[in-house]
Amino acid sequence: MRFRYPVIVALALTAITSPTASAAACTWTPTQLPLPAGLTQGSVRAADSLSGYAGEAQASAGTVHAVRWVGGQVVDYGTVPGYSHAFVAGVNRSGTIVGHTSAPTGNRQRAFRSVGTALQVLPEPAGTEHSWANGVNDAGDVVGEVGTTVVVNGSSHLVRKAVLWPAGAPGTVVGLTGLPSAGQTLGQAVDQDGTVLVEHYPTATNSLNATALYLWKAGTARVLPTPAGTTSVYGKAISNGRVAGAVNTGGMVGAVWEQNGTITSPVASNLITSINRTGRTTGWKIVTGITPAHWVWQGSAKVGTIAGSRTLTVSADDGTVAGSSFNSTTFNQPTFWRCS
Repeated sequence: MRFRYPVIVALALTAITSPTASAAACTWTPTQLPLPAGLTQGSVRAADSLSGYAGEAQASAGTVHAVRWVGGQVVDYGTVPGYSHAFVAGVNRSGTIVGHTSAPTGNRQRAFRSVGTALQVLPEPAGTEHSWANGVNDAGDVVGEVGTTVVVNGSSHLVRKAVLWPAGAPGTVVGLTGLPSAGQTLGQAVDQDGTVLVEHYPTATNSLNATALYLWKAGTARVLPTPAGTTSVYGKAISNGRVAGAVNTGGMVGAVWEQNGTITSPVASNLITSINRTGRTTGWKIVTGITPAHWVWQGSAKVGTIAGSRTLTVSADDGTVAGSSFNSTTFNQPTFWRCS
């Protein structure tokens, strides 16, 4: 997977207010989702806004399949023909799944979308070496990035550029004009109105720390505000005009950019990874070593109490959250939680 836990330094951020927040009075109740026959573990990665989910399931031999859950039943989409791993990044109301896949050997990454219950690679610009699909909206617009290798001072670097696979022009891929031409851009997510969330990395050689977030729509891009002293910024999700991620001003703190441009910091968070249309979020905070503790917030406040070992990756529009739960016998199991 392309997801990584950024290095955590200090946890102070004076430019974002994070008032003490008390948890709402509810308990999150888990429901494990079934796995396809022969697959032993998995996780939810996306929600379709209709109480359905999409994610991955893994065989003991290591092959990773894309799967979808509808009405509590699982559908196995398998992998792209010729590839062994399908990593899911998004799903829409129509059931279109997007993500990226990798080859049995080597490190070739290909963006895919589902057609029916089959996975198909998406078109790439000439010269592309890798591609990733990171999000899809209900209209069917898919966003992500493509990568090509460049040589800088005698060293090879993979340079990524944000792209759109537009629903209105099937079989095509277009670059996002209006963004900075220098450095790298990643198309991280797409809102229902077609607004694309983009991370910008200032140089071809820096692939770890974005320094700006842009909202792009129809060829026009605007930068999101950041607190004074911000050294890096993370954008992970967008929904109903709100953006979820984090900022780093000497320590990484979870952040939500509200519709009016102000920034909210969910209490005790390092990174916000998912947001639904009401602003409910999931994310995590490092508590011991490099182990993250996952939680749910509404605004700055934690929502309810959650028991057990879990990973929360999805805040769904139906009010549930989802990811995986862990037990020592069967490892990660795809799970959703409902607050009651």
